[in-house]
Amino acid sequence: MVRFTLFGVPVEIQPWFWVSTALLGLMGTAGGGASAEDLRQMVIFMFAATISILVHEFGHALTGTRLGGGYARVFLVAFGGFAMNEGGRFTRWQRFWMVAAGPGAGFALFLLVIGLLAIARGPSDALGLTGQIVFGIRTAISEETFEFFSQRLPLFSLLHSFLWINFWWSVLNLVPVLPLDGGRIAELFIRPPQRVFQVAIFAAAAVALFGLSRGSIFMALFFGYLAWQNFQALKGIQGR
Repeated sequence: MVRFTLFGVPVEIQPWFWVSTALLGLMGTAGGGASAEDLRQMVIFMFAATISILVHEFGHALTGTRLGGGYARVFLVAFGGFAMNEGGRFTRWQRFWMVAAGPGAGFALFLLVIGLLAIARGPSDALGLTGQIVFGIRTAISEETFEFFSQRLPLFSLLHSFLWINFWWSVLNLVPVLPLDGGRIAELFIRPPQRVFQVAIFAAAAVALFGLSRGSIFMALFFGYLAWQNFQALKGIQGR
């Protein structure tokens, strides 16, 4: 267990967080962790994921403290994290902005990395690399930038991890599935409560099928589990 305070907010990182980020990092390596290079990429991914998730959760925590007060705390757990503002008082719209600030902070970090890349390598190469890394678009970059990152593969791995995590994890977090941020936003506006779970089941199943079609077993399993979890919650409500 790792505990520290940052910006006046207590942070707790639980052991399963390190295990899950290591597994996710290994899944993205070419050899599945069989080589020293794979292990190095795993460590780089874990570093980028930890910073990115902290930024996400601090988006929730600091926005919540500003809007509704309370005692903010941040926890990093298996496959993610959560923020609490104990004792805070929020209107529906204040809660909306507090929830939305998490993915918003991720997108802001994504844009910051692109901005730093543009300063270092020029706007054209920054957009070209972002297109390749995030969207798989074949775009031309200068020979100088190609040589620069070819000679600095750990730096490219770090860039890749920050861009990929902060874009795609932020996007997936906005899918209207509980307990993701999109589901928490849906809870604020969709009535009756049963409808929230119905929407979540449909959305989670759709993303799981999409992940399966793209060969992402983790996405399929993760959202399949969330679909089942929301189905059980719906049964619980209907059985009352």
